[in-house]
Amino acid sequence: MIEDALGWLLLTGFIAFVLASTLAPLETLFWWSRQGRPENMPAAPAVTAKPPVRAATEFIVYLGGIDRISGTSNSGRERRFLAALREGVPDAVLVDSVFPYAASGNPLLHGPRIFSRLWRALDAAPRHQRRPLLANLVNARNFFQVLVSADRRYGPVFNLALAGLIEDSLRAAGWQPGGGARLTLIGLSGGAQMAAGAADDLANVFDGPIQLISIGGVIASTPGLNRLARIDHLAGRADRVEAAGVLAFPARWPISTGSEWAVARSSGRLKRIPLADVTHNGPRGYFGEAHHGGRPQWLETVAIVVDCIERFEHETGKPRPD
Repeated sequence: MIEDALGWLLLTGFIAFVLASTLAPLETLFWWSRQGRPENMPAAPAVTAKPPVRAATEFIVYLGGIDRISGTSNSGRERRFLAALREGVPDAVLVDSVFPYAASGNPLLHGPRIFSRLWRALDAAPRHQRRPLLANLVNARNFFQVLVSADRRYGPVFNLALAGLIEDSLRAAGWQPGGGARLTLIGLSGGAQMAAGAADDLANVFDGPIQLISIGGVIASTPGLNRLARIDHLAGRADRVEAAGVLAFPARWPISTGSEWAVARSSGRLKRIPLADVTHNGPRGYFGEAHHGGRPQWLETVAIVVDCIERFEHETGKPRPD
């Protein structure tokens, strides 16, 4: 009896896995079909209004990992990290509401998705009662969106859509072109790939420098890396997920000397920051409570990220005055 139930669970998981991998690019293609060809797409409205005198000169966009079903479904550990980050860089505007795992930007709870009822049931259940199978379906679905972003065929379309979502969120937060404001993209796990993928198109819009801070990032060698002024990659030595990401993308292997990753590393723009005994998530994760060096790891991560942002500010200088 138990064996039969386990078999059905495994079969259901396998079917969901196949469906997720097959349907992953289709949402991107559907989004593109609704936009039309690039030459027929409406141009973004010109912004002529002068920014306020005290307009922000530093913007931060946080893209979370693959376990989320919306842009606002940050975990308790993430919310704690973001609150401390706001205190660490009080002059920056922090945006953390972008859902990067859909070209449309719609959370899994909305939109004409096959599994929408499943996502709603998962969202309604208390976090400690969510069944591992359902949670893993979200992870699988979003993981394949990470692969779409990294793909040389579908990635340019998906990343263009994501860059538009980020730009819209930043405009709503007060960013206006022409001020030379700095932009820091922070990506956790698969969010780092989404940030790197979007950077190529964001650089066409932003007239200020852009940096990427990857926290345990599962990230490919993508063209967006060429457009980033600085890349800081935090990697726990006990993080098997981040290590698997290296194996998954051959362009990050040492033999790929001409890849975007290798060029960024050899130029000094990409710096790897190793963290001892840090895992991908949980109490020993980047946002966890385990003590490393006399303080909880999540506080250590905050300190490292703030330091990266301050170094970026020092390297790039102040934005030009209005």
